[in-house]
Amino acid sequence: MIFIFCAAIASACILVAHQFITTYNTEFHRNYFYFLATFFSFAFYGIWAPIIMRVILTSIDVDRNTMETVTNFIPVLGVPFLLISWFMLVKMGFSLVAMKSNNRAIRIYLIFLAIVIVVASGIYFFKNNLLVFSTTHVIYTEMAIFVGLELGYMFLFAGIVWHYLKRQKRAHKKIVARFVLLMVLALLFRLGVLPFAFSSPWIIAPLILMYFISNFAPLLYLKLNSHLLFVPLHSENPNQDKKELIYRKYDISNREKEVIEQICMGKTNQQIADELCISLQTVKDHTHRIYTKIGIKSRMKLVQMVNG
Repeated sequence: MIFIFCAAIASACILVAHQFITTYNTEFHRNYFYFLATFFSFAFYGIWAPIIMRVILTSIDVDRNTMETVTNFIPVLGVPFLLISWFMLVKMGFSLVAMKSNNRAIRIYLIFLAIVIVVASGIYFFKNNLLVFSTTHVIYTEMAIFVGLELGYMFLFAGIVWHYLKRQKRAHKKIVARFVLLMVLALLFRLGVLPFAFSSPWIIAPLILMYFISNFAPLLYLKLNSHLLFVPLHSENPNQDKKELIYRKYDISNREKEVIEQICMGKTNQQIADELCISLQTVKDHTHRIYTKIGIKSRMKLVQMVNG
């Protein structure tokens, strides 16, 4: 029953994330979709696959050593999904604040990946060559490394967003900050489940369900607030609605809206000043503030953004 609920939660989250792509088609939403898809793939390989395999092998009377070998190896198949999810998390940090990651995200990811490979190789070597390391010691060491890496990547994601967000002049910063906070809390909640991993099945079952649910809160919050942060595709929204979304997203004032409308009509600064009965310098000041808020440098880009 818990497995069915977990599968339903994973499917629902992935479907909602895919709906984001079809509605907004931004780099952030694509990264978020791949993050959730790889996260749940790893969760099924790392949590449910060993449980299901253990049940199957027990039913056909497989010896204990073979059972342990198989069930311990299966989670390894989920490691590529885990590595991809960490990479997508770093990319999410840059795309959430509309910054190009260039090669920084790749370099950061490769550094952490190198650490993972070196440490994992060391554990495997010591486990097979030193008797002082018991199976319990190895399990808890691997768990500690996993926790450290999870925390490292999540705080790297939060740090990237915080670093660039405080430099930007944009509306709805609190929404971005709350989403990041929910992502961090979701991770802390999942890590809080790990100490009970060796409890009785009656305790483990609901904890697994909560592990899968943890990503639901930030996803739901994003679904309720994405329209304030991102502009839907032009084909799915009337032109005026698209303009209003842009105005709300970048906190455009009424006077700035009037200036934008005049710019989109192809008028010069002097013509705009005459039409709105304001000075030429005031038009230039409004135009400069508009460019700063939206993050563009030319009239052409402004017209393309507003009129599609």
